[in-house]
Formats: sequence, structure tokens, C-alpha cells
Amino acid sequence: MPQPMNSKKKITRAAIDVFFDKGFDAASMREIAEKAGVTKPMIYYHFKNKQTLYQELLEEHLNEFCERLENILARDDQYQTIFSAVIDLYETTFSKGAKIYHIIQREISGNGRFVGLLTKKYFSRIVFQLSSLLHEGMRQGKVKPLGDSHLAGLSFSAILLFYFSQGTVIQQLSHTVSPGTFSGKAFRAHIAKLFLHQ
Repeated sequence: MPQPMNSKKKITRAAIDVFFDKGFDAASMREIAEKAGVTKPMIYYHFKNKQTLYQELLEEHLNEFCERLENILARDDQYQTIFSAVIDLYETTFSKGAKIYHIIQREISGNGRFVGLLTKKYFSRIVFQLSSLLHEGMRQGKVKPLGDSHLAGLSFSAILLFYFSQGTVIQQLSHTVSPGTFSGKAFRAHIAKLFLHQ
């Protein structure tokens, strides 16, 4: 059944745009259908209601991020290579999926409908994986002593999250300091100095 699959992709892409522009409460299934070029019944063929569509969008992208992170950490590579690949993952994720991750950030910044669910299923998973990475690095002597590995994992994620998700802020900050201070190259070098033995 290629047509339903194709329609579902159109719907999810349109939904991201509408939820990004309007937020969950103001978005309507009619707007999503119009943007996707499908009928409202076609949306309900794939999704029970607006909340189901919204939740599936959030979970799909967060699960994909978690799986990509876990695949990186499972590689049989040098520690520095894996560490750099994690930073690459954050960068590519926010550059290619800026709208959906803006929606996710908006959802979790307040008392969103799915904060508890997303934290339990995905954010705790991300922090645990990064904590394990840093714990193993400390054990190997690759990572500086950082105290509690869970706090270290949370800090690592928070730094990467802010830098790669707040492009406009970073650009504005760049005008207040010497050229190149907040460049990607300078940021990566700084992260390495913060966490790794040089």
C-alpha cells in the first residue's frame, strides 16, 4: 500500500510546519490536511487524533536520536573519535531538524503534555548513555575527573544542546567578542579541553 505510506509522510512533514508555526493548541487538523494536500479523513486513517499525531512526531524523532547515539557509542573506535562523533550527532540533528527540535524544546520548557513520558523514555536514556561514555572515559584516563558521571552526562548534553539549538543567540553573541570566538571549531576545541585530558 504505497499511497498510505506516502500520505503519512506528507502529513508528518506538514504537521511539523504547522505545530512549529502555531503550537499544539492553535494548530488544527484542517490546516495540516491543507498543507499536506490530503483530506482530513486521510489524517485520521493514520492518526487517531491531533494529540496522537503530535506525540508520534515527538517520539519518532527522539527515538531516532537515541538510536543514533547508541550506535555511535557501540562503535569499536578510539575514544576521541567516539567523543567527536557525539558532538557531530548534536550538530547534524539540530541543523537538519531545526523545526521539530524547536517543537520538542517548547514542549519540555513548560508544563507540556508529554514531559513525563519524554523524560522517562528518551531524555533519561540520553543522559544515561552520555554518563556511561564519560564514566568509561574517566576509567580509561581519557576524561578528566568530573565527579558524578550522571551530572557530567547531563552537563555535556546541556552544553551541546544550547550551542547547536540556539543558532541565533550564538550569532548575536559573536558580534560582542573577537571574530571566531564562538565558531564551531573553537567550540569543539573548548569542549575537548573541558572534558578530555589533552
